[in-house]
Amino acid sequence: MILLILSIACIGGYNLCQSFDHEQLASYILLIAFVMRIGYMLYTPCTLRPHDLKNISIDSDGHAAYILNILEGHLPTSNEGQFYHPPLYHILSALVILILKPILHLTSDMDVINCARVVSCIFSCITLYCVKSLCYQLKINNFIPLSMVGFLPNFYLMGGRVNNDAIALFFMTLIILFSIRWYQDQNTKNTVILALSFALGMISKLSVAILAISTGILMLCTLIKSFKEHNLFQTIRGLCLFAAASIPLGLSYAIRNFVLFHQPFHYVLDVGSAGFISQNYSYFQRFLAFPITKMFNPIYNNPYTDYNLWLYLLKGGLYGEFRFHIAVAIPAIMLFIYTILSILMMISVVCSLRDKDIEVSYLLLSATVLLVSYIIFNIKYPYGCTMDFRYVAPVFIINSLLFGRFLDKHHDKKFSMVFYGISGGVVLIFSLLSIFMFCII
Repeated sequence: MILLILSIACIGGYNLCQSFDHEQLASYILLIAFVMRIGYMLYTPCTLRPHDLKNISIDSDGHAAYILNILEGHLPTSNEGQFYHPPLYHILSALVILILKPILHLTSDMDVINCARVVSCIFSCITLYCVKSLCYQLKINNFIPLSMVGFLPNFYLMGGRVNNDAIALFFMTLIILFSIRWYQDQNTKNTVILALSFALGMISKLSVAILAISTGILMLCTLIKSFKEHNLFQTIRGLCLFAAASIPLGLSYAIRNFVLFHQPFHYVLDVGSAGFISQNYSYFQRFLAFPITKMFNPIYNNPYTDYNLWLYLLKGGLYGEFRFHIAVAIPAIMLFIYTILSILMMISVVCSLRDKDIEVSYLLLSATVLLVSYIIFNIKYPYGCTMDFRYVAPVFIINSLLFGRFLDKHHDKKFSMVFYGISGGVVLIFSLLSIFMFCII
């Protein structure tokens, strides 16, 4: 991985020195980010740093058993454990396994399930293309957003894991992209792709539907605008097409589970409170305070002993809920730099509140909806694992875009040029440390 990345960096550096081009720079960032995701996926077995994998047996009730049921030719016959999830990720994983099994001569269930990580890795890589397209759509210099999303360690973890987090993140990013495109042009193509993004996202993970709130408000604004412009009929026709293409497919599995198992549409598996101490702390300690003394001691999260949402989220963006067998200096420096970047992102988000651009307002609204949903989720389920970064990962993508936009908007001012240079340098150092750490662990 190191050799391949150095080769790409040398070739890219030489070409960019000959003739600098933003698109070419983005291509090299994407290529190195792909190497990181594919490399991590290849050298990490599915049993290392998993979420809800459980025993690799058809008699279990985790994501591995879900896929093994699909390979047997049927959906799970209950909604126990992880079987309550919609099936798209597991169906795609089964298809990949059916293709690779004879080619690689796979025999054991462990080898078979390891192949399912290919699906997560592919969607993790494609998400980067969505971020690149969002930069283009919002007229943002793509270096900072692409680098931050491309080299945030938690996205490597998602891309090397057997569960539906990576595919859900992809569809949520795609929804954000095509909501903006639909607002700018309500043609049939944008309408259908946006509808399918919701539908396929909801049969990957039902929580994708939360973006219907912000996209719905954007559609309402478009409806009011079209009424003023005497174009109401065309907009209503587009919204009917959207509903017809998204609702039946998107809700199909939720309806199936409701009919078969009386599973509520908002159902989330309750893992139980045993062993988690976060429920014993006050709302102030969990949601309003920030225990800075615990910032670097310990470096990593512990879902059983940690209780503060924001500190957990900060560390979780880098390392999730896991520990790494590496000298503590590199993770500590990365956490320090990531904290600086998080502060800069928060400043850019606050400054964006004054922006009257409807696309920026939509991004802010989407981030707010996701964050409020995440907090409510943690109030309802006061456990350490519910604070995990993966439940609010799209907010990081949105904040990265707003950060990049803020820097672009003010880069021609004297002070801001210095700020832009410092920010770019901090992102570069963070990216290099991230690459180095995950090439040697």
